[in-house]
Amino acid sequence: MPTLSDIELVPASVPRTATFLEAAEVLVSHPVTTIAVLDDEGRVAGLFGDADLLSGFFPGYLAMLRHTAFARDDEAILGDRAQTLAPEPVEKHMQRPVVLDEGTSAVHAAERFLHCDFGALPVTREERFVGMLGRAELCRAVLRKWSR
Repeated sequence: MPTLSDIELVPASVPRTATFLEAAEVLVSHPVTTIAVLDDEGRVAGLFGDADLLSGFFPGYLAMLRHTAFARDDEAILGDRAQTLAPEPVEKHMQRPVVLDEGTSAVHAAERFLHCDFGALPVTREERFVGMLGRAELCRAVLRKWSR
């Protein structure tokens, strides 16, 4: 069974000092649904994912609705939210981190994914960020190993 050190990781992260907009741009430019927010020493301070991006850009009441038939598609509201959010610190929107050590087995990594809402998790070596592991990449690595 492969360990995480055998799997290609995505170097998707931002410093803790990044803005919401900077984090959003990094997130959408990588093939993972979550990026790491790093402290000055390269340790994972938090996670910023697609759910954080959605909840930032769109009004909070959308999560409580069953449908939006009555809601207006008001681009002015979205534009205002984007302008307000852009300079905010990513720290305000990040989640507590769930971290995997690079020596972690694929089985343990799968268990962590099954018990958290993140589509990608940061992998560390000696507590320093190495890269992001996506659920799909973990599954690809396992399939490659066992389909030979």
